[in-house]
Amino acid sequence: MGKKIYGGEPHIPTGLSIVEKVTGYSFKNKELIKAALRHSSVKKYSVNFERLEFLGDRVLGLVITEYIFRKFEKKAEGELAKMQAAFICSKTCCEIAKKLGIDKEIFTAGRYLMTNKTVLADAMEAVLGAIFLDSNFDVVKDIILNLWQDMFENFDAAEEEPKTKLQEISQAKTGQIPKYTLLSVQGPDHCPTFKVSVSSMEKEAIAEGSSKKIAETLAAQKLLDLID
Repeated sequence: MGKKIYGGEPHIPTGLSIVEKVTGYSFKNKELIKAALRHSSVKKYSVNFERLEFLGDRVLGLVITEYIFRKFEKKAEGELAKMQAAFICSKTCCEIAKKLGIDKEIFTAGRYLMTNKTVLADAMEAVLGAIFLDSNFDVVKDIILNLWQDMFENFDAAEEEPKTKLQEISQAKTGQIPKYTLLSVQGPDHCPTFKVSVSSMEKEAIAEGSSKKIAETLAAQKLLDLID
């Protein structure tokens, strides 16, 4: 017996999807928004979805990084890294996904996946990737900044510091602190990329950043997403 599919095929041949109504953006190529709403849990759609998610993740990261760099001119690199981690983490992307109605339109391989935080966060990134391909960087940038505006205004740096939060949880549950490992440093001396892993509570996450500190912060946030 075949795997039962929940969420419904995202048919968008005419009119606007919920995503389009909320963002105010109407897709010229409807196949892109369909692909972004077909989750990789449905095997035959996995390649297209994951490619869009990959693209959307990079677009989101660049938009958020540029915004906080220009907005907070006096913040040091470490503080910017904390903010970036908070704004692009799965928790934030999931909240935005629900705002867009993605949980009502996504096509998945199981009912529980339609409300899964990681699934919705991935779909949010896939939608951003689809918008970028259908338009251009400036269009998707404006959409992201509009959707994330409440997050910017309500950000609490102390509350959202990933490494501190992860250490507190790890010590409470295991009596040990997280272990960070520098995996590699690649690229030219003037623009290196650091890859770091963090392990705690029998889980591991890996992230990259332009400094070891940024990579550790992003890795900590990824691990928090896994244990949340």
